[in-house]
Amino acid sequence: MDGLLDVEAAAELCALVDSAGPGSDPLLIDLSECTGFETVALAMLVQALMEARNRGADVTTTGAQAELASRIESLTRDAADYRKPAKPGGFRHGMIQIGEKVDSMLMTLKGLAVFASGTFRAVARIRTNPRLLRVRQTLYYMEQAGVDAVPIIAILCWLLGVVLGFQAGYQLKNFAAETFMPDLIAYSMTWEIGPLLAAVMVAGRSGSAFAAELGTMKVRQETDALTVMGMDIWSYLVTPKMLALMVVMPFLVLLADFFGLLGGLLIGGWYLDMPAHVYISRLALVVIPMDIWWGMLKSLVYAVIISNIGCYMGMRVRGGAAEVGRATTSAVVTSIFLVIVADAIISLIFVFIRPTVTV
Repeated sequence: MDGLLDVEAAAELCALVDSAGPGSDPLLIDLSECTGFETVALAMLVQALMEARNRGADVTTTGAQAELASRIESLTRDAADYRKPAKPGGFRHGMIQIGEKVDSMLMTLKGLAVFASGTFRAVARIRTNPRLLRVRQTLYYMEQAGVDAVPIIAILCWLLGVVLGFQAGYQLKNFAAETFMPDLIAYSMTWEIGPLLAAVMVAGRSGSAFAAELGTMKVRQETDALTVMGMDIWSYLVTPKMLALMVVMPFLVLLADFFGLLGGLLIGGWYLDMPAHVYISRLALVVIPMDIWWGMLKSLVYAVIISNIGCYMGMRVRGGAAEVGRATTSAVVTSIFLVIVADAIISLIFVFIRPTVTV
């Protein structure tokens, strides 16, 4: 070509380059008569050359002046680097990523602590001014988180009691110690499995619902509108959820314990030929009221954790629907993680304060 390499000249050259294929004759583009170039036109030509080479065509340029040749080489190199797949980082890159994840987790915990302190201050304000409590909203969340969760928690805990009873009975029969199967079911359900399973189910149902609800309100700027109207966000949106969970969680744990023990009763009678009165007498012998009350007390801690995390993840949403989905996922995962951590700490305390029962 000769003259200025503008968009029109580049379009003609690109059409010529596009016609070259793997089996065609080598194509040589002479740029010795090129007196100048436009950046956009040169980028078009370089892109066409790279696509042709990727197809296997033999296309080269020749005669380009120093500036033009340098620019072609630079654009080609930059395009190749852009298309090149990212190589996995080394040890340093991996440590940086781990540090960023840890820092993000610590910042989340810090924000959660600040958010929870605001929730507790709102509860304190409600104690001094009960009119701040939204009774209807609290009853609504009690129904959603408590009453609606009864069927799934009852069925799952009953099935878990059946499975535990069968596995325990299968092993204990080898030692002629199947009489102790009710002991295992009682301790497992009342100490750990009942409260923990109820908390996990509530976190999956209600914690995610809280995050999605508040996240959608943030996206629609409804929370900003409430703030402008002078509403107390914590008293209006957060405390009804937390108080509702704190009311219903102990009853859900009691329900979980009951149906778990009922599942063990079924296996005791069907698989171990254990009369119902023997099973119940063993439960009365090994279970003390503190076992039941301690599980219900733990559920209050779980309720505070689940409600605050769900609301916090929803309130920190920035963006659109995708961010609401991510906040919902984070609420469930974080709630379950912190519930298990709290359960481990509370269980260690329980071991030291529970009186020993002689059987």
